[in-house]
Amino acid sequence: MIAFPEHNYTVVNVDDEVCSMTNAWGPSDLADAFKEDHAVLGRGLHEVSEHLRAGDDRAAKARGERLDREAGAHIAFEEQFFYPALRRMLGDAEVDDLYGEHREGLSVIKALAELPEGAELSETDRQTLLHASESTEVHVAECGELFGVMGRIPLEEQKALHRELVALRERAPRWTEFAAARE
Repeated sequence: MIAFPEHNYTVVNVDDEVCSMTNAWGPSDLADAFKEDHAVLGRGLHEVSEHLRAGDDRAAKARGERLDREAGAHIAFEEQFFYPALRRMLGDAEVDDLYGEHREGLSVIKALAELPEGAELSETDRQTLLHASESTEVHVAECGELFGVMGRIPLEEQKALHRELVALRERAPRWTEFAAARE
């Protein structure tokens, strides 16, 4: 076996032929997974907002349902593991704001889930949900600033955080289920 740690992979060599390559964990893995999740979350919120803007409550409800499934693992990861790790670097007030921004996004998902099939939102409710959805979109965009902070987390801790994110992705909790379990 020949290892190339500087390239983040190991080549298994038998009779001078490469028979397999296995990727080892690298410090960018956590950031890459985080960015991937944020793309899904940001796109989902944007689509919910678009449907609300268009007055298409049925489509907003359906997209909110999908986002509930897609974003649950990431929200659970941030709230259980990532945000606690950030407290020592960012302080309580800033991290508490991040949790609050999640609650605002969750309020949109829950309100759409509770909307009876075929029912329509009042214009006031639609605008309230649209504002909350757009605010959460801003949260997702601003989380890009956290990628730099992520690099200040010790490598072993980043590796452990990545394992937690992967495990949560495998369990795939809904955002609403995760939030209900925390209440």
